[in-house]
Amino acid sequence: MGRLSVLKFKTKRRTRDLDSILFDDLASEESIHKLENQSFDETKPGLGQYYDVVCAKYFETEHAKQHHIRGKVHKRRVRDLQRGPYTQEEANAAAGHDVARYLKKKERNEKLQKEAKIKLMLEHRKSKIPIVELPKSADAETATTEATIDEAAKDAAPVNPYYDSESEIESGIEDNMEL
Repeated sequence: MGRLSVLKFKTKRRTRDLDSILFDDLASEESIHKLENQSFDETKPGLGQYYDVVCAKYFETEHAKQHHIRGKVHKRRVRDLQRGPYTQEEANAAAGHDVARYLKKKERNEKLQKEAKIKLMLEHRKSKIPIVELPKSADAETATTEATIDEAAKDAAPVNPYYDSESEIESGIEDNMEL
């Protein structure tokens, strides 16, 4: 067959490098907004309206873009961008130079990423909890027995559609234990 060097990098399907996408296209909110909202251009697919910033690729239709976003290639590209490009510090650490400095920087970056993930999860969790208004009562006795928001959120949690009540759930568990 052909030479390996010819088969390894097809220029027809070559995509932009991760570092150029990360440091140029994803550098600021303004650059992302500019790429997503381009003016009409007849020379580009889909008149330049359906652009994926992560993969630096134009699509003919919105459906084609959404199909690509759900696919493996796009998800792999997003994961690679989250990891970041391979740096000279990583290369030096792999060779055995400045390993301690690299490890400190890596631990700090991992800690920042975990904090950001936790913050994102908490925000997501807050948005998922339904806000339930409690009945207002002038009676002090009934005011003390009202449910808190956390209890109301538990009550508003989705129930199993296969069972109508807790007794049916318990009987279903007992039936399964007998088998």
